[in-house]
Amino acid sequence: MIKSKKRESDKTNASEEPQKKKFAKEGKDNQVKEKKTAKFSKPTKPSSGGGGGDKGKFVGKPGSKFVGKPGNKFAGKPGNKFAGKPGNKFASKNPNNKFAGKPKFGEGDGLPPAAAGAKTEKTDWNKFKQEKKDLKLKRKQGKDTYEISIEAKQIYEKLKCRKTEKKAELVEKLYNLFNTGDTIKKVVMAHDTARVIQCMLKFASPSVREQLSERLMPLAVEMAISKYAHFCVLRMFKYGSPVTKSKLVDTFYGNVVKLACHSVSSKILDHVYLSVASAKQKAYLRQEFYGDLYKKGKDDKVNTLADCYKDTPTMKASILSAVKANLEHVSNKQLVDNSLVHAIMLEYVKEMDEDKVEETVTMFGPLIPLMLTTKDGCQASIICFYKSTPKNRRAIIKTIKEHLVKICTHEHGHLFTIALLNSLDDTKATKKAIYDTIHPELQTLMSNQWGRRVIEWLISPGGTNCFHPGFIATIEEGLQYGKKDKDVRRKEIFEQIEEPIATSIAETPEFWLSDKHIGLVTAEILIKLTGDHFVKAATALTQVIAKPDWSVSVEDESKEKQKKKPQDVEKIIAEATKQKTKQRKQAQKLAKSSKSEEGENKNEDAEDKEAEDDDSEDEEKEEVTATVNVLGIEEAGLHIVLKKIIKNDKERLAANADAPTFGSLLAQELNEETLKRWLNINRACFILLNVFENNSQEVQKQVKALVKPHMAVLKKQKFNGAQLLLKKLN
Repeated sequence: MIKSKKRESDKTNASEEPQKKKFAKEGKDNQVKEKKTAKFSKPTKPSSGGGGGDKGKFVGKPGSKFVGKPGNKFAGKPGNKFAGKPGNKFASKNPNNKFAGKPKFGEGDGLPPAAAGAKTEKTDWNKFKQEKKDLKLKRKQGKDTYEISIEAKQIYEKLKCRKTEKKAELVEKLYNLFNTGDTIKKVVMAHDTARVIQCMLKFASPSVREQLSERLMPLAVEMAISKYAHFCVLRMFKYGSPVTKSKLVDTFYGNVVKLACHSVSSKILDHVYLSVASAKQKAYLRQEFYGDLYKKGKDDKVNTLADCYKDTPTMKASILSAVKANLEHVSNKQLVDNSLVHAIMLEYVKEMDEDKVEETVTMFGPLIPLMLTTKDGCQASIICFYKSTPKNRRAIIKTIKEHLVKICTHEHGHLFTIALLNSLDDTKATKKAIYDTIHPELQTLMSNQWGRRVIEWLISPGGTNCFHPGFIATIEEGLQYGKKDKDVRRKEIFEQIEEPIATSIAETPEFWLSDKHIGLVTAEILIKLTGDHFVKAATALTQVIAKPDWSVSVEDESKEKQKKKPQDVEKIIAEATKQKTKQRKQAQKLAKSSKSEEGENKNEDAEDKEAEDDDSEDEEKEEVTATVNVLGIEEAGLHIVLKKIIKNDKERLAANADAPTFGSLLAQELNEETLKRWLNINRACFILLNVFENNSQEVQKQVKALVKPHMAVLKKQKFNGAQLLLKKLN
């Protein structure tokens, strides 16, 4: 039972006896009789008339939530001092009373009797939507550029469909239409008319394009951070003259850090730094990260961060602090995937103080996967990894683990993986974190030229057969940041990965001899494998080589590569127009059938996506080259691979005279059908000659026994391989 608050008169009662509760009785005016009630006694049910059985103890209690509740037997009693009291939150007519009963069906709460039983009128949604459209149109008509935008879009539709010779006239007409006051500024920022400006920049004559670009130059910074207008900036860089591009880069001065910290303009700044800006302009762009001093004025003598305080060393701390603050601002917004930012990062990590190393690594560590897309960013990441503590190194490895395959197959990212492999002392952790992650994707790495370099470093680290001496010297600079001996570290890593690589070769031997580039790595692996691992891998490979129909797919070099025909611009535009027209019609049908405004919003988003795709850089299309199947034993690249593997047999026998060799395993797998085909091929005869020369006398006897039944065929051949083999066998 819920206890109610005590009245003031009860609180002042000084008697030590239990307090007696008072109840008002109907029909007795001003007479109160004290009664003792049981603590858990049930209240009497109200009668149908609402008058009988009214001995509840909640009547008149302040704060009682049952006062005024529909069906409450205490409501409306003469002794109830809270009934009808102003401000009573439990009154039945109080809208905030959650205990008030719901009105019966047909009874209106506060409505006139005539309206109490009336049915609610059904909403006409078509009328409602039409009113919204009319209101939207009315708002548009209130703008001063409404009439101009309508006329411009009509010309724009004609511009997309007309022939090339008439496009320049339509563009000039559009330019004259926008050449009034600040109309161009309002038009270029709108989502619909921004496409018109893009089309003008594409199809305009050089003179009109130059004039239009000059009009847009003062708005370049504002356009670069606009969701729609930034496409126009990209068009200016794509179709503008060299002079226009240079001027456009100059307009960014003073706002470089601001543009680098914006998600839209950051991509434009990256494109400018990589492809458009000259060496001098690149230096000016970097200077703005060195501090506010270089925002208003540039210094031709400052090409790097170190040049800023070359003459005044006392300014080093303040300049480095400014660079760090700017980089921190960019990194907080996760916008470090930018070539300009990477260049600043590299300069900063080279010049930072030793006491700032830990703080810098903590800031850049989670962003390393984004920094590995450029050469400067990769070098900055390598320096951060070298100078970090073991704890930060583990955090960096954990960060790149999920992106490791992409990093290993990237032009710059694979360098970071090699540097990491060459500097980590904990070889077990290296194998677990790196090799175990890339092992399921071993074929993906072997099919990529950069991924193969990672595998080669695991197999033959620092080998001059695989790597340039300059590259080796650069990578081995990281050895100073490790404690374990170089040779010990490399030996431990290879011992851990030897078995899984041999198993992978044994499972898919055809892949490991499917290409000359993959074959060279396979040859390097076989040279390094030892014992049972070598036998397992070599046996699987020799079974493939000994097949009479072993063939590989290579490019057809006999046919001259056809020259690229010039692209038919009119045809491309016509096809694109047809596709867009179909899409537009489908969108209109969907909008009519559903009769909803959502269809229009989706159509606008689709058009924005088309504009973004159209203005993005043209992706390099892979040339479809003709391929032909040739015998693997006859393919030039694989012939060199097999010779390299077989020549290693002599060194293997020198180390252990009883050791199995690749030549001995190949001789065991050869059969009559394979020999008949091989003796008619010059390169195949050279392979047999190499097996004979580089193996033991037992293998030589075995080769003689295999070729003896086919000596007549061998004597008929006139190519060098057959004649040299015949001399050796005799």
